[in-house]
Amino acid sequence: MAVQDRYITLGGHRHRYIEKGSSEHTMLLIHGISSSLDFYEQVIPLLSQSFRVIAVDLLGFGLSEKPHGKDYSLKLYASLIQEFLDKTGSLGEKLYATGHSMGGKYLIASALLHPGTFSRLVLSNTDGFLHIPSIARGISLPGVRDVLKKLVTGDKMSEKMFASAFHDKKKVNEESYRKILEIARDPDAFDTVMALNRNLKKLDLNRTGLRKRLGEITMPVLVIWGENDRYLSPSLARSVLAEIPSSKLVMFEKCGHSPMLEYPEKFTKTVTDFILSEPYSPEI
Repeated sequence: MAVQDRYITLGGHRHRYIEKGSSEHTMLLIHGISSSLDFYEQVIPLLSQSFRVIAVDLLGFGLSEKPHGKDYSLKLYASLIQEFLDKTGSLGEKLYATGHSMGGKYLIASALLHPGTFSRLVLSNTDGFLHIPSIARGISLPGVRDVLKKLVTGDKMSEKMFASAFHDKKKVNEESYRKILEIARDPDAFDTVMALNRNLKKLDLNRTGLRKRLGEITMPVLVIWGENDRYLSPSLARSVLAEIPSSKLVMFEKCGHSPMLEYPEKFTKTVTDFILSEPYSPEI
């Protein structure tokens, strides 16, 4: 049975979210850029056997509101996540979170700006450790942005870009693949991406000063990466391990940027074992 969409107001804006499972252990799922909670569609039923799973479409993405002129920042997303957890009665010692790509960066910011919120974190192919030069903001200038929007939201280019998120897209459930592709090519979500790009200084771990505080994260952190990730190089996983001393790494073989879609059963078992079964010992 499909999980029913719910809606909640966070920061004055309407957000879509889901909830599944009744365990005393709660797992928050945060998606990446140009995506939605549907990116976890294949693992939500599996995770809900061990956790009360909650997932939300971040502001500007999915079926959540996409306000124009919003001052996006790590602080904003961290506060929205905190408000979501509070309003859904999720705060407590048995609260964990999994973040994919951009979502991993937002969870890192949340853990630093709201210490003690999570007991353990899972960061999958996480953003935040790749240096993006300031000149990259040029792609969000009006003329460039308009041309780029037509390209990346068009059928041919969007499919090509999305397919590169996988080592082998044949491993991905076809219905999920098509649904998430349509979300990825959403013109309004593209506008959000451009707004994020223009606000790079407030959305970068290094430029905001949060990266130098990573040593403050003492909770167990599991880093999952696909060895064939073409979006974020697997070499970045070593940076995460070096800068978050409490972290350990699991590398998925023959896997791209999206292990929860290419290997849902393996991803679920890896996460569940780390949270509920494994005694923690960092491996660097």
